[in-house]
Amino acid sequence: MEKLADFHGLGGMLNSFRDLVQEDRKITFVGSPGFCTPFVLFLGYPIRNKEMVFVPGLDKERARRIKPTDYGLELGEASSADADTLVVLGGMAMPKIGVSAEEMADFLRAVPHRRLIGVCFMGIFEKAGWCQKLPFDIVMNTTLDGDISGQRK
Repeated sequence: MEKLADFHGLGGMLNSFRDLVQEDRKITFVGSPGFCTPFVLFLGYPIRNKEMVFVPGLDKERARRIKPTDYGLELGEASSADADTLVVLGGMAMPKIGVSAEEMADFLRAVPHRRLIGVCFMGIFEKAGWCQKLPFDIVMNTTLDGDISGQRK
């Protein structure tokens, strides 16, 4: 895939994602329950005026609407998984989750959508071979670095 843009920091990540889906009416996120759920709510905040859905794992029958509340974004009532844009989270490609690229491809064929975006950290889609095996239109990869400061005891 050809590099389209760079971004920096969490704000850059959110703004870049918002720009990627600005023309879409409905966005469906697919991710591992627990691990990916907070990232979906994080990514969804700048687009909270759009219709959004979260699918846990590959179980489209358990799709839930994402709704804005006084606490931020929360999962709500059942919803259809079909979307303008389907967003696959990198947690699905992590070895411990157990989803193969072929299983994800089957899921993608079962959920109507026009565009496929992958959002991952630390190049997991590339490492898992998903960039070569799945028809991503765009992959957004974020690399995290950090440090811990304090007094040694």
